[in-house]
Amino acid sequence: MLTLSVYSNDYRSILTVAFLCFLSLLPLGQHLPSRTPLSLHREVVPSAEDLSEKSLLACPCPGASCKWEGPLEAILPHLAASHHSVVRLQGESVVFLATNVHLPGSAGWVTVQSCLGHHFVLVLEKQVRQEGHQRFLAFVLLLGTSRQAQGFSYRLLLNGKRRRLSWEATPRGVAEGPASSSLSTDSLVFDTVMAQTFTNNGSLAINVTISSS
Repeated sequence: MLTLSVYSNDYRSILTVAFLCFLSLLPLGQHLPSRTPLSLHREVVPSAEDLSEKSLLACPCPGASCKWEGPLEAILPHLAASHHSVVRLQGESVVFLATNVHLPGSAGWVTVQSCLGHHFVLVLEKQVRQEGHQRFLAFVLLLGTSRQAQGFSYRLLLNGKRRRLSWEATPRGVAEGPASSSLSTDSLVFDTVMAQTFTNNGSLAINVTISSS
């Protein structure tokens, strides 16, 4: 039994010392009652990056025809099973070939490029704007998180007769979706007149080079 003698008229000091003695008498591993305001537990709040990896992601193919949703690791099998026109290329430098780009209406072309230990989705989208105006958008998505995408850069190159069009940027994470990369600031944008300059028999060849930053 512990005997405590306090020679003080300050009741707050007496209470403080008494509480410290009470703590010293608790058996090892015994916790204070749940209503005690003192707590050393800190709640861990998941970051937005962690939440995006666990959530269901949309198909990276442009347009609204595919309603598929699934986890990050299921995107590549989905493209292979449900989008047979999507080819898979190996290497840091490939040629992304889009055929029949001259046909009217909205359209999309997708290719998967595997290199540097990751998979990238190459997207060319033709949009029909107001009054029938058409434009093309080309961009690259990483099958990974936005944080991982910051470690890479890509270059798109179109070659024509005495003309060359080049674009360099950082890929987006697939969790951000193709809609975020369809903005003019995040993709190579050109109109149908420019597209005709680089097409050959209705096909557009885009040289894609991916490198680590």
